[in-house]
Amino acid sequence: MALQHARQNPQSLAFDSLAQDWSFARLEQDVLAVSRALERLREAEPRMVGIHCSNLYWHWVLILSLASLGLASASLPESASPSFLRDVQLLQPELVISFGGLSLQDVQVLVIDEAWLGRIGKISGPPVEVSLSCDAICRYAIASGTDAERGVLSMTYRQAETAIMHLMLQDRIVGTGPVEPSHVLSTIGLISLTGFIIGCSALCSGSPLNFVSHTDIGILIARRVPTVAVVTPEHLAHIVEVLPPGMTPLETLTLVVTGGRLNDALRDKAHARLTSALSIVYGADECGALALGRAGSMPTDDMVGSVLPWVTLQLVDATGTQVAQGEEGIVRVSGTGVLSGYVGASEKRSRHFSGAWFYPGDRGILDRSNILRITGRVDDLVSLGGDKFDLGVIDDIARSILATRELGSFLAVDESGRTRLNMALASGRDFDGEQLAQALRAFYPSLPPVCVMKTDYIPWSLDGRVDRERLAGAFSRAAVVMR
Repeated sequence: MALQHARQNPQSLAFDSLAQDWSFARLEQDVLAVSRALERLREAEPRMVGIHCSNLYWHWVLILSLASLGLASASLPESASPSFLRDVQLLQPELVISFGGLSLQDVQVLVIDEAWLGRIGKISGPPVEVSLSCDAICRYAIASGTDAERGVLSMTYRQAETAIMHLMLQDRIVGTGPVEPSHVLSTIGLISLTGFIIGCSALCSGSPLNFVSHTDIGILIARRVPTVAVVTPEHLAHIVEVLPPGMTPLETLTLVVTGGRLNDALRDKAHARLTSALSIVYGADECGALALGRAGSMPTDDMVGSVLPWVTLQLVDATGTQVAQGEEGIVRVSGTGVLSGYVGASEKRSRHFSGAWFYPGDRGILDRSNILRITGRVDDLVSLGGDKFDLGVIDDIARSILATRELGSFLAVDESGRTRLNMALASGRDFDGEQLAQALRAFYPSLPPVCVMKTDYIPWSLDGRVDRERLAGAFSRAAVVMR
């Protein structure tokens, strides 16, 4: 689909960074060259080919080349990332293509570099003709948005095509996106299926993909090129912080926030300093987008928008019986965008899939206008920076280190609009902050800093769980008094 657009619009822009850009003609040329060079990989029939490449342009060339050959791929984080070896062990690729060099035990590594790419680009020849099965797997990815336990998802060519079409249509159906193709800037990594589908949808619709580091996002946005930026609340808070003083909202920018709750303070700052075109998307890697809406039209920050037309969403009780309209229930969904389950899942991990339904683990309320509110979780999972963390697990680790039951972690919004992770500890208890931090990061390498504070007591609910809402409320009231 992307290469079809390339043939029709060869000189249009496909990729853009602050330092370099690439046309669709160049993209097609490179994909065809790499496909021809890697054609013999098909003889080995690898179940999965891992891609280890920090250069995002060549990363996409490898994704499209492998897909053209009928070979399933998965994106790996940079080898310096704390999650690199864990992801390799979880995905278990039979072969890894590494741009620049990599050494792995028990996994064959094919190392490529600029010189190799230059050589194969000079070799002419016809495109590789491959008959693809629409139900063959084209992509594997780590799922981390639904559960604290990471799992592997697979997507067939048919499912990828459906997901791409849904993403290309959803903004126009709800009326939140630009009609003309705009540059697409996504902070959602390629390790996830969501990041993969966002990039594919941009290329298939003729929208250039922007590549910048997180520190340069503000510079890119300030260029005033028509841009759709897909960001998490954490990334949005960073963008707002690095904007130059006195910056006025941009008519050229559309913001799409996903991967966590957009609080009122951050929404108001984004509207005042970035753009009035601010949308919220609720969904998960396992099912794609489920609801979408304009942030300005939702008076409370638990609203996530209208349920999309191709999604069947129900709210049920613990027995699977639908609750009455307006009552809180457990969210479950079905439809053409829902995947069939996790690869090699344990019984515990498979609890999110039951029959034709997927259970994201959220609780919500659906009103008569089909507007969905997410009121909480059925567990202690929270989203920070696009990753999920289990507050119950964090508490258990802290209790073992601090040798006390009287503590509880919770989320609260600071003055900048960032959602922060806090831990309340009953006063009178001494603790070693460094020892606690090391223990938490050993389990959650990407865990953000935790602010530990003393309190008179820890509130408990009737079912014996830490009352995190009361802790967050007390923290917010104390912050207001201090200001």
